[in-house]
Amino acid sequence: MSREPDLLAIRKGVDRMGRLSDNIVRLGPFSLGLDGVLSWIPGIGEIYSGAAAAYLLTQGVRARVPVSTLLLAAALMGGRTLITAIPLAGPAASDLLTMHKWSAKLIVAAIDRRLGAQAPGSSTKPGAGRPLWRSRAHDTASA
Repeated sequence: MSREPDLLAIRKGVDRMGRLSDNIVRLGPFSLGLDGVLSWIPGIGEIYSGAAAAYLLTQGVRARVPVSTLLLAAALMGGRTLITAIPLAGPAASDLLTMHKWSAKLIVAAIDRRLGAQAPGSSTKPGAGRPLWRSRAHDTASA
């Protein structure tokens, strides 16, 4: 899989999963997503966290993200899932650890590097010279 439209579709799905898992509601510097909410339900939180991690890693493999990036993402998400197994303190701590979002950003950055490598010197892409996740539309929306 090396066609740009396929990589863009994978990138969009990975980014969406990262936001859904850890960034639905923002309260100042903190954010909460499905992963944080479901971590309070014994068993369900671990199932969701594992399924989201499997999705992100599978998409990373499909996009041919470097193994080192996938291993780091897997370690982050695996550690976060293990933390939720600690009664009461685990879910509270895991709400602060947005590992799916961090892992998604790692995978998206690797995909962006691949996309940049496919079109060297191309300045016709939107936001040329910037990572795709940091587009001009993003800058104006957050200003």
